[in-house]
Amino acid sequence: MKPHTEIYFAPLQGFTDYVYRNLYAETFDGVEKFFTPFLRVEGGEVRRKDVADLDNTAAHSVTVPQIIASCSEDVDILAQLVIDKGFEHCDINFGCPFPQQTHKMRGAGILPHPDRVEEVLKAAAKYPELKFSVKMRLGNSDKTECLAIVDILNDAPLSFVTIHPRISKQMYSGTIDMAMFQELTAKINHPIVYNGDINTVDDINRITSQFPNIKAVMIGRGLLANPFLAQDYQRDGNCGFDVKVYMKFISNLSYGYLMQYDNSEYMALDKMKTFWAYPPPGVSKKHVKEIQKSRSLTEFITNVAIAVNNL
Repeated sequence: MKPHTEIYFAPLQGFTDYVYRNLYAETFDGVEKFFTPFLRVEGGEVRRKDVADLDNTAAHSVTVPQIIASCSEDVDILAQLVIDKGFEHCDINFGCPFPQQTHKMRGAGILPHPDRVEEVLKAAAKYPELKFSVKMRLGNSDKTECLAIVDILNDAPLSFVTIHPRISKQMYSGTIDMAMFQELTAKINHPIVYNGDINTVDDINRITSQFPNIKAVMIGRGLLANPFLAQDYQRDGNCGFDVKVYMKFISNLSYGYLMQYDNSEYMALDKMKTFWAYPPPGVSKKHVKEIQKSRSLTEFITNVAIAVNNL
């Protein structure tokens, strides 16, 4: 039997903060690496929120801080922070599709500018104590933009390259371009990680069968919706959705955010509701609406229990 491919948990802004990551790692199996939402420099300094996220990360050995930058100065600030906080691996974001970042030549917005890509990667190479990787899209507005930076990527000391085969203008909709993914991976000399539209064990098996040499599969929204997905894959589909474990996770997560927000139930409830943009597979729209209408954490947890017990 073919050995299982590693599963990485993608960074998702507004979702996979330290509260979520720490509790997920305590509750579920199957994920080899967790990537933090990107750290950024604003006004010459790293945002306090980003520093706090690193400070409160429990599992350093399986956590990879991600940074976003468009110049060497920002890389220097962010790489030094990652080192100072005791991490050994740093991921560089060349994939964020949101205009707030792309307009600053960050994320996927850097891809049409090979000179900036080269500047960022050369700055990273000044820190041999860190392993670096890249997470990228095919382009910002043109899927061929990725091809113009292949030589730059190949010249950089990267541990792997994660590819989400869309352009940023697509955001998270539209068709994944597997033909361009195959073309790009054939040109890159580094190990490849696949990312994009993975929601089931069958999806993972399809990708790993089509591309048996990839290093890992990175999953974001699919794991938010079904936190059992990674361990279900690693156990050959013999895990399934355990309602008791899921409800304990939801209860503990609610409490975690209540503590983070200084016992503000309103803020914790608002935060918990955001996760229901990605409900577990099979939960009806009716139940999602009831969950979103919850007026307290107790009511929220009760409505979630009703929803998942109907699966």
